[in-house]
Amino acid sequence: MNHPTINRSALLVVPKQPFYDWSNALTPDLTPVSIENISDYNTYLLEDELFLDNPKKELNKYWKTIFISELFGQWTNEEDYPDLSWELFTHWFDFYKSSIISDLTDAPLYTEEYG
Repeated sequence: MNHPTINRSALLVVPKQPFYDWSNALTPDLTPVSIENISDYNTYLLEDELFLDNPKKELNKYWKTIFISELFGQWTNEEDYPDLSWELFTHWFDFYKSSIISDLTDAPLYTEEYG
């Protein structure tokens, strides 16, 4: 079995309840979101061979971008964002890496710009 791989690692980011508590506080008129109701998470492609032996060091150039992306997915007014810190990032999110990304389809890869 031969499937092509791409030269990236993947980081699956799973929000914890404190992230949703922040989001829920911004929209008290809506039904609160809880982690029990969430089953879809964002994945970020990073450089190949990311090991996460020292996550703070290895994610140093990525965690703020990921944090802002996750916040923006809930709330677009950046004035309401908390002060970003590594400690808050790890308090609000779990993350899991995958060092092998296999493409099991024949469809070509493409990129799409959002924003």
